[in-house]
Amino acid sequence: MPAGRTQEIAAEQRVVDRVYERLEELRAQARALEGEGHGRASGNTAVGLVERDAIVHRAAVRLHELDTEEEGLVFGRLDFDDGEIYHIGRLGVRDGHEPLLVDWRAPAAAPFYRATAGDPLGVVRRRVIFCRGQAVVDLDDDVLTPDAVGDLRVLGEGALLAALRRSRGPHMRDIVTTIQREQDEAIRAPARGVTLITGGPGTGKTQVALHRAAYLLYTDRGRFTGGRILVVGPSTVFTSYIGRVLPSLGEDSVHLRAIGELVDGVTATRRDRAEVAEIKGSERMLGVLVELMWQTPPTAPDRLRLVYAGQVLTLDAADLSAARTRVRERCQAAGTPPNGARPEAVAALAAALWTKVDGAHLDPELFADEVAERGEFERFLRAWWPPLTPPLVLAWLADPARAVGVDNAEALAASYRGDWSVDDVPLLDELAELLGTPPKPPRAPEPEWRLRELTSGPRLVETFVLSCGLRDGWELYAPGLATPIAVAGPAIDNDAYGVAQRWAEAIILREGQRVVGWQDGFDPHGEEGYVPLLADPLPVQEPDDAPVEDRYLHVILDEAQDLSPMECRVIARRAAYASMTVVGDLGQATHPLASDSWPELLARLGKREVRELDLRTGYRVPQRIADFAARALTPGIEPTRSYQPGGALSVRAVDDLVGAVREAVRQAPAGATVAVIATDELAGSLDLPGVTVLPASLVKGLEFDHVIVVEPADIVAAEPRGMNRLYVALTRAVAGLVVLHRKPLPARLR
Repeated sequence: MPAGRTQEIAAEQRVVDRVYERLEELRAQARALEGEGHGRASGNTAVGLVERDAIVHRAAVRLHELDTEEEGLVFGRLDFDDGEIYHIGRLGVRDGHEPLLVDWRAPAAAPFYRATAGDPLGVVRRRVIFCRGQAVVDLDDDVLTPDAVGDLRVLGEGALLAALRRSRGPHMRDIVTTIQREQDEAIRAPARGVTLITGGPGTGKTQVALHRAAYLLYTDRGRFTGGRILVVGPSTVFTSYIGRVLPSLGEDSVHLRAIGELVDGVTATRRDRAEVAEIKGSERMLGVLVELMWQTPPTAPDRLRLVYAGQVLTLDAADLSAARTRVRERCQAAGTPPNGARPEAVAALAAALWTKVDGAHLDPELFADEVAERGEFERFLRAWWPPLTPPLVLAWLADPARAVGVDNAEALAASYRGDWSVDDVPLLDELAELLGTPPKPPRAPEPEWRLRELTSGPRLVETFVLSCGLRDGWELYAPGLATPIAVAGPAIDNDAYGVAQRWAEAIILREGQRVVGWQDGFDPHGEEGYVPLLADPLPVQEPDDAPVEDRYLHVILDEAQDLSPMECRVIARRAAYASMTVVGDLGQATHPLASDSWPELLARLGKREVRELDLRTGYRVPQRIADFAARALTPGIEPTRSYQPGGALSVRAVDDLVGAVREAVRQAPAGATVAVIATDELAGSLDLPGVTVLPASLVKGLEFDHVIVVEPADIVAAEPRGMNRLYVALTRAVAGLVVLHRKPLPARLR
């Protein structure tokens, strides 16, 4: 680690240590206050008890605050142009009158989130402090007023901007001003509608997106707090980075998700091969999923056999297939999802069984009711029409015969013999919409012994009950009521069970329910009674306070150019009621089904009105490397203007590719971060201990001092948008780039 960074970390560590020392002192004071509170009640007077409760409560609240906010306590620093220095943290800590730490919610901390290069609010340097436990592990700076930096040491990207500002006279100062003005306009753009931020590698798009999240939260916290902002990135590496940049906001205020994490319970990091990703990303998969969810489950029985009125009734595979088709037709006509189709499945099976009955003397309605109550019928139904979940249904595609309408079903099926891929996540989300909510399992009936236990009062029954236990005469109770809805009195003798049941049936019919039989049960007081068997189930009362799903009010979408149509549908569902910030670069679009234009992408997202801000000034990738990489750009896309001078570029044809890679690694500058980028297949075979070897498919968003790109022709040939993938690989270097090839270079690079 460079000496300057080490010294700055050590200086911040001293501040953090003093904050934690003071925190322990405050804990001791809170514990002493708690002890004093308990002592106030020693006289056992009413006043003493009240004082005790107040003091103990205040001490407990303070202790809880000190304990819960300790992790990541210090995370920021502000250096102002008047010499003031504030350290920002999760709570305020004072040493006497001196503020050691400013609470991030306090007005004094507002510039940490609101200050921009266009409106610095007096801030010269904004520093993010990364801690692991109580140890400072890294620092990153923003320079908001470059002319006032003076002797301040600047680290990270801020150091680069400060150096650019100081170098090459007034021309470079103007360039840095341009960079900061472009970014500031994007950060402070209105929240409403859609803000599209475009720009090539090194223009600061991601940093703008992150600062925009903080800016929106702080300027309109009442609207956006409480998980109302969703930030979506291309990978878990990206979301980890966001978590560092916005440390105080955390998961409670900003939902950070990679595409592979948008479905609860799923974390997918693997990408499918291009030909499979093209199948899964196409909107044609909608029809495939609809067809799939109505298919017979692989574990469903293919024969139903039961006995009724002395007759053996059998439905074979053909009968069951016809019944399933009828269920699907009726449900699709009514808009009923598969998980809500159980009543239709019961009716279709009963109708199919009725066609096997020999005897016109039987009542078809009574037959259907009685068959549906049979235990063997219920067991068959659970297996033949089970509750469906998205993972269960999507896994059926491992059988290529189930992928109806897919040209390359074998390749698709092969992708389902392992874990979920990122390309599966939109399909799981789509199935969750299509299948409907699985029915809740029936609640087990209350044990009879519990119904007869002595309680402090009557219990509420869940159906009608007829009893003759506590008063003189028969009583009829209704669901949810502890008092009878009808009392027969002496009009019906206590032993006239049949008369009482007919009396109750008339009342229950008046309530809209038809009784088809009776069974033993218990009334609300635990006394024995009779429970009616009803022709139709009682309606389930929905709770009034059922939780309503929170809606996102703003969605920030990074690397948006790579979204497939199905991935756009996932985002569109979450952004249906939200304004959006869309960030991307069409030159880096590598998905086979990526949009060819921003209007096309916005239409996929269901958005039309947009304000576009184009970041054209690059400052990360050196000019020489940027000019070479621009040869791989899709024709019609304007290259980014790079104003980072210098850059080392070497393009070499070699005979021994692996040997040349090893030699290039040995020649890399000492102390530089080095990465070797190759095709996924070659990257997996390179054995280079201590060196970062990356497949080209995973380098987007990453940067290294020195990059070695191996065999560009193979990178291009590996996928439909191979030239775009090569452009991404060539723009990962911020100091030096080496290109090694044995095969001829792609024509555009020659």
